[in-house]
Amino acid sequence: MGSDNFIGRSHDDDHAKISDMAKIKKEFENADEKFYDELAAKYFLLNKFSVEQLREMCNNLLGKCPDVEYYQDEHTKKIIVLPQYKEDFIHFIIDEFQLDEIKDYAHKQNIFGRYYIDDIE
Repeated sequence: MGSDNFIGRSHDDDHAKISDMAKIKKEFENADEKFYDELAAKYFLLNKFSVEQLREMCNNLLGKCPDVEYYQDEHTKKIIVLPQYKEDFIHFIIDEFQLDEIKDYAHKQNIFGRYYIDDIE
């Protein structure tokens, strides 16, 4: 047990685990960086969609829309469905799609011309 650590694993196993964890951490950091780099462009592009186009995008590509929220009046105990606004759809889509996916959808649905979409970065 000369090259093993105190719990019986070899140093190579420990090094491999640390290396794998570093790779995973780097992947998360890269994904986060890409998300924040694309955030303004995604918002700008999605803000040009109508609410109905945003709703269709959610249904067509995800099969769902943002969750409906409810409010219960304290006095009457009546439950009211809160309206869904354009911002609700925009934030939902921003979390689910990358910029290229949004651009491709906008182009395929003829929401904007390709020349307009290509200028957004």
